[in-house]
This record gives sequence, structure tokens and C-alpha cells, in this order.
Amino acid sequence: MERLQVGICEDDSQERERLLTMVNASAERVEAETFGSAEELLAAFYPGKFDLLILDIYMNGMTGIDALEKIREKDTRVVAAIATTSKDFALESYRLRAARYLEKPVRADEIEELMRYVIMKKESEPHFECEMGGMQVRIPFDRILFVEQKGKNLCIHLDDGDEKTVRGTLDETEQRFPENCFFRCHKSYLVNLAKIRDIDRELMTFVMGDGQQVHIARRSFYAAKRAYEQYLFHAAGGEEA
Repeated sequence: MERLQVGICEDDSQERERLLTMVNASAERVEAETFGSAEELLAAFYPGKFDLLILDIYMNGMTGIDALEKIREKDTRVVAAIATTSKDFALESYRLRAARYLEKPVRADEIEELMRYVIMKKESEPHFECEMGGMQVRIPFDRILFVEQKGKNLCIHLDDGDEKTVRGTLDETEQRFPENCFFRCHKSYLVNLAKIRDIDRELMTFVMGDGQQVHIARRSFYAAKRAYEQYLFHAAGGEEA
């Protein structure tokens, strides 16, 4: 199993260290980062940084609920757990898709169960598995904008602006991507149809959600356009006649 990335946001230093100790003891491969305020967490946060966030509600300054609301604007995937002495925000936390509502003092068995849930979710989500730096890494398909062939390497462009480089070719790996949402639009590009914002017909490119341009081979333009239109049709609940 690859390393789990956990963020702990708690303004009480003793409780922060207590949560950190329980998290580190709950799984074999954990890398946990602690934050003393919601503002500190938000300054360091970007989509895909964490597998799990544990947030206190009542903190000096911004509350954990306010922080989670801002995080959900950027990242709908990260598992979040709310830790608090009050039940007042239980409904609000579930609206923001918090996986757990933990009453303080949080018990070790609750953290262990939470970590098992995160591991199960991480291992079951559709992903591209590859080797980087001698380690097996899972990249969720829904984080990938497009894959670009660069020489003997593949550059995997992610939705947070990050890029992962692995050895290989599109010819070898194309079949490992789900064909219902990935399309080979060029000999050097495999695009995630779900991440396209528009088609530039003059430049013959897909315009991605972040503004990047993905080239479409001239001979593949109409097939690429149809693949994108079919994806949108099915995503809207349509069916082929």
C-alpha cells in the first residue's frame, strides 16, 4: 500500500499531538501534517494533497466547517472527518460530505476505523497504477487531465497543476485507461473527456478546464469531436437512438 497523506487541523496543541499519535499508530504507511488553524491549513492545501483531513470545528479565527466549505470548492474527493465537543454542526458537516463526526475525546479505535475506511476507499477507486521512484503509485483517473508522450516518458497532467512523469509509451498503456472517458486524439496525447472545457476548431485542440491546449490530429478531428459529444450526451443521461 502506498503512503497515506493525512492533515490534522486542531488549535489545541495537546489534542493535536494526541490525534497525531493515534493517526501514526493506526496504519503502517502514514505521513501526517499538523496545522494550528484553519487559515494555516488552507494556505498549504491543494487538491490531491491529502487522502484524509481531520478538522476541529471550534478554533480561533475560521472554524473547521468554514475551512471544509472552502476545501470542497476545490476538492470533492478528499475524505474529511470533523472532531468536536458539540453536535451542533453534525448536519452541516454531512452537507459538506464529512465521512465521520467524531466527538471529543476522540478514541483510538475511532481513528483506526476511519483509517481503514480511507484505505478501502483509496484502493477501490478507479486509478492508473505506475511506478515512480521505486514505489507503486495510484493516480485516480478523475484527477488526470491528459497524458502526453514525451520521448520515452509519459507526462501525466493532473487537475491541480501537478505533473507526474513515468517511463512508458501511450501505445503500451492506452488500454489501461477506461475507454468511456479517455480518448487518443493524437499520437502523443490521451485526453480525459470529462475534463474538456471546449474545442478550438481553428487550432484543432481540446481546451481543458485549466486552459491548457491538447492537440488533435487532423485526421482524428471529427472522431475526437464525436467522442466528446457522445461523452457529454451520456453524462447528461442520454441514450443512443
